[in-house]
Amino acid sequence: MVPLRHALVALVGAAALVGCDATTPTTEPTPEPERAGIQIDQTWQARDGEWTFTGSVDPQGDPTDVVFEIGPGPVTTRVFDQQLPVAQDLVDAGPLSITTRDIPDIDEICVRFAATNSAGTSLSTPLCFPHDLPSFVIDQVSPTTTFSTPAVESTTVITEPSYTVAWTEADDVTGVRRRSLQRRVAVAAGEACGEFQDDGPAVTDPSPILVTGLLDGRCYQWAQSLSDGAGNTSITVSGTVRVDLGGG
Repeated sequence: MVPLRHALVALVGAAALVGCDATTPTTEPTPEPERAGIQIDQTWQARDGEWTFTGSVDPQGDPTDVVFEIGPGPVTTRVFDQQLPVAQDLVDAGPLSITTRDIPDIDEICVRFAATNSAGTSLSTPLCFPHDLPSFVIDQVSPTTTFSTPAVESTTVITEPSYTVAWTEADDVTGVRRRSLQRRVAVAAGEACGEFQDDGPAVTDPSPILVTGLLDGRCYQWAQSLSDGAGNTSITVSGTVRVDLGGG
């Protein structure tokens, strides 16, 4: 017969073993979603009645809707009574852009981006500016000239004392503001041309330009200088026109 004291010890040990085997597994808590990161660039562009604003958003992996908000200045007013949709259900970080005509004609304007996901709404720092300041953009790209006649690095022989110079201009940011087309001349030596020099005053007319009074036995080029709204400049030299009024 087993003593009562020994039986109680056995029962306690068995209960301890059962408790260890029946341990409930733990689960990791689901992380709370984070609010989206949002910012607006401190630059904008206005052209032909359309205003363009840019920025960036980081949805933190949670589907995010972005709206563009407009209100009166100054920044301390903190009233944004107009909302325009920008994007919906974004999950990847990236740039934002909106172009709109819905900018009110008031003395000072404030705009911002608002991003909303399941964690709440985030607001960018407001961008405020006077209505009569049409653009503020960072433009580090020079304007370009593309000559069609005479094309760059080409030589054209003409048998008449006139020629039409044609080109296109491009500047996608602040636009071309000034042009200057300078004619250059050199003495022809057979099929070659000597050293070019400026020939007469520069002109500022747009393309195309009909040039008359070209001299026999001369080579002509045109150098186009452009400036854009940010002060960037460029100079492009056309191809060559060689005048041979004798036809050979």
